[in-house]
Amino acid sequence: MRPLLFLVADYANITREGKLNVMGIFNDIYANNFPARHSSMHLVAKLGAELGEYGQNRNFTVILLDDDGSQIMDISGQFQVPKGERGRKPEVNIILELKDVVFPKPGAYQFVILVDKDHRGELSLYVNQLEAPRLAAE
Repeated sequence: MRPLLFLVADYANITREGKLNVMGIFNDIYANNFPARHSSMHLVAKLGAELGEYGQNRNFTVILLDDDGSQIMDISGQFQVPKGERGRKPEVNIILELKDVVFPKPGAYQFVILVDKDHRGELSLYVNQLEAPRLAAE
């Protein structure tokens, strides 16, 4: 499997016709206080199959790491690689809705995707501290 797309968005889905819809792609989160909780985000991965993988089952794991390399969370699942049709290489869409993810501190975070324990891509997410508003001088 090779990564074709890996992103975080406000929302994503797949239509009956197989179209991937993604809304509100972002790489930055802003919070007043830490630890900060993000109520909902969608992690989207589109993977392209290689010739020998058609029709096989694959396991995937997505890991979220902080800037010190400490693991914040992980999610695992399974998918079946479609068979190639009419000379087209099959693609697999993975959409994970992540609810109530807690970020302990501001900094750079990284999502890593593994397929059958092999690294297939990473995505940086930056969690930023909002500055308190300054009061106007009287």
